[in-house]
Amino acid sequence: MKPREILGELRTRPGGPFGDPRVCVALLDGPVDLTHPCFAGADLTRLDTVVQEPAGKGPMSLHGTHVASLLFGVPEGPLPGLVPRCRGLLLPVFRDGGDGRVPQLDLARAIERAVEEGAHVINISGGERAADGQADPLLDRALRLCEDHGVLVVSAVGNDGADTLQVPAAHPTVLAVGATATDGSPLDISNWGAAYRTHGILAPGDDIEGAAPGGGLASLTGSSFATPLVAGTAALLVAAQLAGGGAADPKAAGHVLLATAIAPDCADPDLPACRRGLGGSLDAVQALARVTRKEETAVTTPAAASDPTPNETPAPPPASAPAPAPAPAPAVAPAGYEAVAPAAHGTPAAPVQQAPAQQAPAPAQAPAPAPVQAPAPVQAQAPAPAPAQAQAPAQAPAPTQPPPVAAPSPAPLPPAYASARSGVRPACGCGGDPAGCTCGGEGGGTAGGRQLVYAIGTIGFDYPTEARRDGFRQQMPYITTEVNGEEVEQEPDPYNVNQLHDYLMGAPWACDKLTWTLVMDGATVYALEPEAPVAMDWGQPLVLPEDVQRERRPATELAAAKDRPFDELVAMLASAPVSPVYRVFRDAIAGQAINVDRQPDDRAAYISRVSIPGVLTGRTTRLYSGQIVPVVEVKSRGLYTWHESLLVDAVIKAITDEATNNMTEVRNLEELRLTIRSFLDKIYYQFRNLGQTSADRALNFMGTNTYSFSNMLAQGLLSSSKVPGSSKNLYALDTVTVTKSPYCRIGSDCQDVTVTFYDPEDERRSRLSYQFTIDVSDELPVTLAPVHTFLGSY
Repeated sequence: MKPREILGELRTRPGGPFGDPRVCVALLDGPVDLTHPCFAGADLTRLDTVVQEPAGKGPMSLHGTHVASLLFGVPEGPLPGLVPRCRGLLLPVFRDGGDGRVPQLDLARAIERAVEEGAHVINISGGERAADGQADPLLDRALRLCEDHGVLVVSAVGNDGADTLQVPAAHPTVLAVGATATDGSPLDISNWGAAYRTHGILAPGDDIEGAAPGGGLASLTGSSFATPLVAGTAALLVAAQLAGGGAADPKAAGHVLLATAIAPDCADPDLPACRRGLGGSLDAVQALARVTRKEETAVTTPAAASDPTPNETPAPPPASAPAPAPAPAPAVAPAGYEAVAPAAHGTPAAPVQQAPAQQAPAPAQAPAPAPVQAPAPVQAQAPAPAPAQAQAPAQAPAPTQPPPVAAPSPAPLPPAYASARSGVRPACGCGGDPAGCTCGGEGGGTAGGRQLVYAIGTIGFDYPTEARRDGFRQQMPYITTEVNGEEVEQEPDPYNVNQLHDYLMGAPWACDKLTWTLVMDGATVYALEPEAPVAMDWGQPLVLPEDVQRERRPATELAAAKDRPFDELVAMLASAPVSPVYRVFRDAIAGQAINVDRQPDDRAAYISRVSIPGVLTGRTTRLYSGQIVPVVEVKSRGLYTWHESLLVDAVIKAITDEATNNMTEVRNLEELRLTIRSFLDKIYYQFRNLGQTSADRALNFMGTNTYSFSNMLAQGLLSSSKVPGSSKNLYALDTVTVTKSPYCRIGSDCQDVTVTFYDPEDERRSRLSYQFTIDVSDELPVTLAPVHTFLGSY
């Protein structure tokens, strides 16, 4: 089956639907062979991800190229796709040399990047089976970001042939897609589940013709190849919205697809045969007719458009789902190939490939990507020819990224109420104005075309190879310990943070031999690389910077006044200079390891959080575990470390002092401490994020600079003195929201962070909100204007 057959007679009409350059479709899949004739003249841009190798002969390149051709195959090419006139973003997440899986963390990265670049529809032909259907928290956050932006995510349900849930298809904000056979019945290998009834749809997925790397064509089967048919139809609906003079509303397009789907012909929806039908089968013709009819009505009779008939307003899918419990991020795998036979011990079986006689033969190299779980059951189709029997097409030159064809900016998405939970901002940083879109250039979350990052976590380190690790072990000095009353020298431990810290103090030139990382709750999210140093720093400061600030005296005078032992000063002067960034990394790993319960004297030296301002380099690095993470170039400005407990103590002191002045009674200091910690926990745990989107960078900057915001926090908890009423109760934190600021400097990206407090003992009293405007267009965010205070919630 060819992809445009789902359009019925519409595909044969002159000027039939081919999409609109204002509509942007993102494809998260394997590498795409852009030299294939199918893509000649298509507006496709490959974005940097953790998968950086070009398309090759492997299974993931076949998977990605095939899916891409179903969407973007040009009309003049060998296989026209559904939306060749749309702008395409290619974000490779599956690599040929891997096992066909990608961590959910990396999938979240790619989704956030697609939203930042202005995607309206995101196609994910992959997934991971999950017993409860819950995504990793960071992936959940990325999907909620799409929901708040109005971006439609379309994802495959998988090919286990079972009643099971797969992430991200099972997420309530995602349009899930299963596959049908040539007769329209659900494909035997296509998954189903109760959650898919409200937001799932079936589409043709049997023997779908598409491109193969090297210039050939292939026919493949599975839900992976049904998914782009639904995503492409959704993009056509968005194009119809724009053609009718309306705004781009991808989520509404998804609702129309569900509303016009042909429901299963079943008396009892709980029967297994009916549950396989999900929410119905795709009817692209009817969906386009409905949107076209509605848009024509909107142009001719605006009043009628604001009051649609019930039959034309599909019911939206559920708006919320239980919050996922924190868990290690599993891998996500392509959902696409049909297996021809069960494989022993979980080994993936070969996919079905049938090259049509009138088309170029499929390439010989096409083993199946690793399925998510067990191989799919046997299908009544001819098995794929053995590699030795297949005729391989001539290998095209190594693909290179062609420059994207200039196209109008995507239409602005409808403004959304933003919450810090999702880190909302209009796609592409356009602020609702397509003419002001700065994606891929200065502003809009980029620096010189690179993505800005402002993240919060802890510092880790890694050895890229065993040789590098053993090199450190041999260079580090032996450790003297006491065993049975006798001093014994022991071999150093390169994983002991204190030993490593002491070694780097005297050998700072070894700092760049480590792979420094940013860790969030045990998950490594970035590799850290310092910017080129413009200045060096001594291993230890002769005079602490805070001493200079507090005393307002010259450093030389303070140094002379300090009573320090001579050998300590000599040790300081003997320490070699080190990059300021490396110094923070080196000291952080030791500060994070301090046990304040056992070492109360070192409480002030404990480090619980580190802020990382920087820019994604477009490069990746492989950790010792085999995980591949993107590299961030870390900037010195904004690189801070801090201790949460000391911060809480400082805020409590400010509150008690202010309460005394206002005659307000602080009755329970422990309750106050818990209230303050709940505020910090919202920033550091509930709103944990990758620090890539503008809203997330603004939120993280606020959490980083909580010392600057401690006065606001103290005032917020004492809001009763500013709100009418006689009660002097302490207020509590209510919400933290982030929205695109309507006021901003030219060329900047400004976000409003609003913190709202309420009286927990009297809900009738007004809430009090504090609003901060933060410019995140530079590597180090900055606050703008004074804090605005107003009654009520935002």
